[in-house]
Amino acid sequence: MPRRFLAASLLAAVAMFGSGVTGQVDPAAAASCSGWTSETTPPTTIRVFRAANGAVETVDFRAYVKNVLSREWIGSWTAESLRSGAVAVKMYAWYHVLHWRGLTNASGQCFDVYDDTRDQVYNPAQATWPSAAAAVDATWATRALKNGAVYPTYYNGGTANEPCGANANGWRMYQWGTQACGLAGKTAAQILLTYYYPNWTVTNAPSPPPPTPTPTPVPTPVPTPIPTPVPTPAPPPTAAPTPPPAPPAPPAPPLPSTTPPAAPNPGAIASPDGMAGGPGGGQTAIAGLAVPPPEPSDRPVPFTVLAEGDAAEEASPLAPAYRALAGPAIRALAIQLAIPLFVGRPDPGLSRPATYPTSVVDR
Repeated sequence: MPRRFLAASLLAAVAMFGSGVTGQVDPAAAASCSGWTSETTPPTTIRVFRAANGAVETVDFRAYVKNVLSREWIGSWTAESLRSGAVAVKMYAWYHVLHWRGLTNASGQCFDVYDDTRDQVYNPAQATWPSAAAAVDATWATRALKNGAVYPTYYNGGTANEPCGANANGWRMYQWGTQACGLAGKTAAQILLTYYYPNWTVTNAPSPPPPTPTPTPVPTPVPTPIPTPVPTPAPPPTAAPTPPPAPPAPPAPPLPSTTPPAAPNPGAIASPDGMAGGPGGGQTAIAGLAVPPPEPSDRPVPFTVLAEGDAAEEASPLAPAYRALAGPAIRALAIQLAIPLFVGRPDPGLSRPATYPTSVVDR
């Protein structure tokens, strides 16, 4: 069955059973968890679900973007690669602040994004690289817009050392490719538009960093030679009598040999290149998709997400309907498209990362 038909079937099921549901969470705005609505000014905060304990943290938005960029991009990459990544990380998160997907934790708190590869990796226990912070600050006024509106800037890791623009499909950027673009001399805006098209624009893009000036060589002056005066011959010195040799000194007693203790070896200092396996990889659920996931509903049906390892119970009033309509193919597509349905026990027939529980029940 074609993927688009499966997606349409899944969304039709949502529409069919979405009416008449009681007990829904009603955030401050119909499609926003926090009530933020501006598409010209970045949000001041973002609500992040911490998968390890199920808590929802309200995080300063700029600090969040800097930390995520440090987890997703390699800090020693070119400044323009990091700047393109800073815009992608920011616009992806900004979109999900504006468009709530119905996500709540076990306490009923709504949130905007996960802290893992379901969205993008955020880990405040790890350092923010200075190069990443500088890239975020340089592009804070920059926006990547589709048809003039904030839109999700999806990205994946790609292949190590892949060429600039390789596999570009108009809606997803590849992290390794941005580095190749930066090495080729492209600016952050040019990199973004290499991967996001058509109808995309980049506003208020910063100028590229000025190249390091090459100093102009100054000729070394040639000194004028000074004539050497002719020395006046001096009379030969009178030989002095040679004194008798002094008696030999007694040998010094041997001293005990001591070996100084070895100096302690300081622990290795983490560097921006200390990212095992390359960049973070972005949203892993979209890695195999040919088209972007569908946009969230303006009136999403809330559902509960549990912390890692918790015994999940059905948390959506639509669970029976989904179970009845969603065959294995549609359930698998829902996971691939990152369309969360409801939280439940893991389905042994589905392939999912082990870092977080599945959101599909199959009994």
